[in-house]
Amino acid sequence: MDHFKNIYNNMAVEYHRMIEYEDVDGNLYDCIDKLLPSDVNRVLDIGSGTGRIPLLLSDTKLNVIGLDLYWVMLQENSRQRSLSTGSWLLTQGDAGVLPMLSDGFDVVTAGWVLGHTCSWHLDWQTKLDVVLNEMHRVVRNQGVIIIMETLTTGSDIPTPPTAELADYYDWLENSKGFCRKEIRTDYRFPNVKEAINNTEFFFGEQLSSMIVENNWSRLPECTGVWSKIV
Repeated sequence: MDHFKNIYNNMAVEYHRMIEYEDVDGNLYDCIDKLLPSDVNRVLDIGSGTGRIPLLLSDTKLNVIGLDLYWVMLQENSRQRSLSTGSWLLTQGDAGVLPMLSDGFDVVTAGWVLGHTCSWHLDWQTKLDVVLNEMHRVVRNQGVIIIMETLTTGSDIPTPPTAELADYYDWLENSKGFCRKEIRTDYRFPNVKEAINNTEFFFGEQLSSMIVENNWSRLPECTGVWSKIV
């Protein structure tokens, strides 16, 4: 099984524990908040995972629905919702066949999910065309689509970590009309040991070596946020 599919199928608790240390400066919320329409009410979060985006928006009184393919991730998402006394809805589904009516949302988000298609499928453009068409279908006129992806963990320089992701980001910007913003979403752990313990299962030993070499309890990370008014 693919490394990331294994995590999403079996390690939701560990995954959420890791991202709880992420975005220590709150830059992601500030970036998303600036992109939301003034009359936003309904938000669909595709690839909602363990609840990163719903938790981020939980104090805004928006009506949020989180959709994910992986049942284990949704279970942890539900647990986090209970812990935070949140009220967002959850549903299991495929981003390529969204179980929602057309024009039903003001905003559609997809965080750290679509990029996997580039390594899982040789025909990733075809696959992502289907997903983007679905995202366009369910968002209303003058609504906003927001896509978040990695621009490396373990570096101060925002750079696509693979050639495939570089091609995907270029495709979003030059073929699909998305605009990119670059932000820092650094992790801050109590110490170096905790930084390794909470990231190695996901990022591997190479990043752990960098953490030790640089004595990082604050782990640098760059994130891209692509948006489009439809």
